[in-house]
Amino acid sequence: MECRYNAKQLIKLVDKQINNYWPYDFRLFMRDKSNVMRSSILRLEKSLSALNNKYINRDGTIYFNIEHSVSYSIFLYILSNELYRSGGGGAEYVYYLNKIMHSIDWFYAVNLPEHFGAEHPLGSILGRAIYGDYFFIYQGCTVGGNRKNGVLYYPNIGHHCVLFANSSIIGKCNVGNYVMLSSYCHVKDEDIPDNSIVFGESPNLVIKTRTEEEMCRMMCNIWR
Repeated sequence: MECRYNAKQLIKLVDKQINNYWPYDFRLFMRDKSNVMRSSILRLEKSLSALNNKYINRDGTIYFNIEHSVSYSIFLYILSNELYRSGGGGAEYVYYLNKIMHSIDWFYAVNLPEHFGAEHPLGSILGRAIYGDYFFIYQGCTVGGNRKNGVLYYPNIGHHCVLFANSSIIGKCNVGNYVMLSSYCHVKDEDIPDNSIVFGESPNLVIKTRTEEEMCRMMCNIWR
C-alpha cells in the first residue's frame, strides 16, 4: 500500500488533530503502542485492497490518501478499534475525532468486518451488530438495537450486504448473504433471506429474490 505518511508521521498527524480539541498527548501515549499502528495499517490495507474505487485502487496498486475522507474515516475507525482491543485507552479520543471530522458514529467497540467500505458515509451510525464480511454503506445509514420485552436486540448481518442511502437495520434481524437495502428501506425485527433486494419499511417490506450470480454482478462496482 502506498502512502506518503509512514507510521510515525500518521501518529504525529492524529496527535495534532486530537490536540485541536483536547489537551491529550497522543504521541507520548503511542510510544509503547507501535504494534497498534502497525496492525491498523495492515487492517486498512486489507480492507482497501478489496474496494473497486479509482481513488484507492489503481492498476493493482493500493493508495491510502489521507485527503480521501472515506479512506481516512476507515483508518480512524480501525485505529480506535485496535486501541480498544489493546486495552490501554486512547480509543475514545480517536473515535470522537472521527465523529467530529466525518459526521459518522462508528463506535470503537463495534467489530466491523475485515472488508468494510463506504461512499459518502455522512450521518451513518453503526451499532453493536454482528457484521458479515464485505459490508458496505452509503450516507445516512443506521444499524442499531431495539428493545423488546426488556431485552435489547441487535442485528445479525451476513456477508456482502449493501445499505443504500438512508436505509437501516434495527433490532432482532437476521439478514442473509448478498443482500441490498434500497434507499430509505427500514428493516426492523425481521429476517431477510439470502440473495435479496429489499424495499419499503417493516412490517410492509417488499423483498425481491435473485440468484447469487445476479447479486454478485450488481455488486461488482463496489468490490473487486
